[in-house]
Amino acid sequence: MTTHDGHHGHDGHDGHDGALRWGVLGATSYIATHLMPAIAATPGCALTALASRPERAAAAAELARAHGATAHPDYATLLADPAVDAVYVPLPNTDHVEWTLRALAAGKHVLVEKPMAMDEEGCARVEKAAEAASRTVMEAFMYRFHPQQRRAAEILASGEIGELRLVRASFAFRIESGSGNIRLEPGLGGGATWDVGCYAVDVPLFFFGRAPHRVSARFSSRPGLTVDTSAVATMDFGGGRSAVVDYSIDYGPRAAFELQGTRGTVVVRNAWAMDGEDGVLTVLTGDGVREETVPSANHYRLQVEAFARAVREGSPAPIPLADSRRTARVGSALVASAAAGGAAVVTSTEATEATEATKAAGAR
Repeated sequence: MTTHDGHHGHDGHDGHDGALRWGVLGATSYIATHLMPAIAATPGCALTALASRPERAAAAAELARAHGATAHPDYATLLADPAVDAVYVPLPNTDHVEWTLRALAAGKHVLVEKPMAMDEEGCARVEKAAEAASRTVMEAFMYRFHPQQRRAAEILASGEIGELRLVRASFAFRIESGSGNIRLEPGLGGGATWDVGCYAVDVPLFFFGRAPHRVSARFSSRPGLTVDTSAVATMDFGGGRSAVVDYSIDYGPRAAFELQGTRGTVVVRNAWAMDGEDGVLTVLTGDGVREETVPSANHYRLQVEAFARAVREGSPAPIPLADSRRTARVGSALVASAAAGGAAVVTSTEATEATEATKAAGAR
């Protein structure tokens, strides 16, 4: 089943009970804490398989037992398992494109961690493969599914704060040197930009509905490390519209964004409001200040639900691949700007900007 925009529905390729059967490539504490429970708790989904690197085999086997899933000795064996319909790919950044393509070639739907790719060409390869395989692929920006994010978008769309002129976004958490964290490894696509920076960048892209014309970024690296560990960047969206973002693995935790309109502001103090933690939005206008509380929600589970629904119904993935191309394009421009010590024009390998601008104008 193919939809108008090239996303694909579930064609009956699932378990006998109709559940979307998931396999997970990896066995880290992050996956065990957030994604695996989300899959297991989502109606219409079943966690059926897990694979890991050889040195994590014992931990993977234990996790698999806890969820009643099959533990596979390697990723390729999991992809060959006919009892798996969809896979979650949370591997190092440099492995995202390869294993997404391999999963598609094996006939699986794919939810892949951000960044989908570290350049737009990688995203284009994934999109072409998804079309050829008639399978759905989505980049895992879980925070977009939280009701707090939706409420911020509703307030903006209502016109209460006027026309959006400036987005500020700040995302950071500390990773200790010597911790062995893959985010500190240059050969694995480490660094702040392609990790926490993806979220900081996504916020203005999401609310403006397009990529900026140009960016200017300044990176810094913690002594003893070669990856970028902190960054501050500005983005020019044209027409007096701008964004200022900062992100880091040197300091934190911090996860906040602000939407500045011509008549007011929306402030979100905790964009990572977790399960059991209410979201709080502050709205400031000429009429005064008010706070809105958004009930707690598990955005990992909401993400899994939305992805599974798109697969079953043949509806477009909630985060389209055009957004993933855009994120990769802007990330590449930030890297180029920091390396050159000046502004970088955001260029596209495909003619997408005019389409994005038209869609953004229609949304407003």
